[in-house]
Amino acid sequence: MPGTIRRIPLGCAFLIVSFLIVLAGCAGVPGGNGKTVSSKQVMDIEVPEEEKKVVSVYKFEDRSIGTSKFKPWQTGIPDMIMQSLSAIPYFKVMSRQYIQDQVLAEQQFQFLGHTDEKSAVELGKLLNADYIITGAFSVFQDTLQVNARCISVESGEIVGQAQAHGELGNFYGLQNRVAVQITENMNLFVSEDAEEMLAERTDTTVIEASLANYEGEEKMEEIAVLEKKGEKEKVEEVKEEAKKDFERALDYDKDYEKAKRNLSKLALAIPMTL
Repeated sequence: MPGTIRRIPLGCAFLIVSFLIVLAGCAGVPGGNGKTVSSKQVMDIEVPEEEKKVVSVYKFEDRSIGTSKFKPWQTGIPDMIMQSLSAIPYFKVMSRQYIQDQVLAEQQFQFLGHTDEKSAVELGKLLNADYIITGAFSVFQDTLQVNARCISVESGEIVGQAQAHGELGNFYGLQNRVAVQITENMNLFVSEDAEEMLAERTDTTVIEASLANYEGEEKMEEIAVLEKKGEKEKVEEVKEEAKKDFERALDYDKDYEKAKRNLSKLALAIPMTL
């Protein structure tokens, strides 16, 4: 009837809001295809697209002794480094989603885990990357150490190494140092102002929130593999576990936008039964 107000079911409304949030989170991705990571630039210089270095960052190894608490940062620390490198205008950084999609398309599931340097170079060739970044981190008491290697896909040689060590609570700052060192190892200039701007960038400063979020992200990667293999029942089980991880991240830090976006993406993946 004209003028009649139709109520939208609560679950449907949540999915609509989630969709809008995800769209907002995807804004600004070059070409809109999700191939590269998009971040606000920290240096006001113009670098022609064809001169930018195409970089792919892989999972880091957790070498912490006596604890598995920080295992989610196997994905988390590389992800943070990707975000920082993408803010430096010399690079085009391949997104984790693009890497995952390419690996699944080729059914090279082993590449989603830790890769040795030889395998990393093979994956770099598959992705048409110029450089790949691999590494490791370790937590001891209240300190974090991050080590990274930048490898040329063409030659297979290490073109630079980076290391950062400091207080565990400064985890975001430490990965920024690694990103800057990697850049400088390529004989590329990073201004002091740019370093300061990078230092001001952070998704969250709460360790537990970051770990919970990346625990959920690792489950989302597992879901993609399970879907590729057609294991539908297991998919639903892992989705519920991932949902709890993202909710836990938001319990620790209610303003953690990355966890909010991940929770929304997960909601959109649930079939609508309304």
